[in-house]
Amino acid sequence: MVNNSKIKKRSCPLCNKSFNNNILSYKSNPWKLTKCECSFVYMPEVPVYERMKKEFSWERNFSEKEVVSPKKRARRFIKALLKRDKLKSLLYRFCNEGEILDIGCGSGAKFENISNKYIPYGIDISEESAREANEVFKIRGGEAVCAPSTEVLDRFGENKFSGAILRAYLEHEHDPFEVLKNLKYTLKNDAHAIIKVPNYGSLNRRVRGNKWCGFRFPDHVNQFTPKTLLTMVSNANYEVVKFNFFDYLPTSDNMWMVVKPKA
Repeated sequence: MVNNSKIKKRSCPLCNKSFNNNILSYKSNPWKLTKCECSFVYMPEVPVYERMKKEFSWERNFSEKEVVSPKKRARRFIKALLKRDKLKSLLYRFCNEGEILDIGCGSGAKFENISNKYIPYGIDISEESAREANEVFKIRGGEAVCAPSTEVLDRFGENKFSGAILRAYLEHEHDPFEVLKNLKYTLKNDAHAIIKVPNYGSLNRRVRGNKWCGFRFPDHVNQFTPKTLLTMVSNANYEVVKFNFFDYLPTSDNMWMVVKPKA
């Protein structure tokens, strides 16, 4: 039994309808997924933000849950060598130099091989990750803060950032629509946001079932398909700049999107 003071009940993040009883078979007690009438899949009960700072922080649960064999580690290493850095490629293509906001920045490691023409700012709910990122970002003239994004986005002011990164973030966020809506005001007129989320519509999810890599309870609280991701960014008043078939292949566990605020 979960202490009710430590969980938050929420409506559908896409259409805001109240919780329905369409519980899916994918679950890890006491956490469960439901599919709304609008087709969005989400957790109706989530840990309160305070629990995400330490108890359910990404780095703690990832290291505790995943056991990586030497063989699997070798495959990942080879794959990383051969694979193009898609985030870096999209950032250089779509974002002008200047201050970049990384929401869900983790330890800030992704900026290690990114040009110094970008000044990193970050937000992360994990205390440990935000502290590490702040040390990295300060050297480059930026900073990172530990807080829910919904509470701190307005502190940056309007028209500040040349771009934003939301890589492996929206699936964790309790209020993804609110974050997308508030993010617009911190972006410059010509700024773009780069989004990456697990693809719930992938064939691999159907094949692997409960063992699919996109299921991480209780920190993956939203599950996007290409259709629901498009609907959410459109409702938040963004224009989709890049989201073609190769960005959400049915054989891929992830999908990428580039958007910009509508004029």
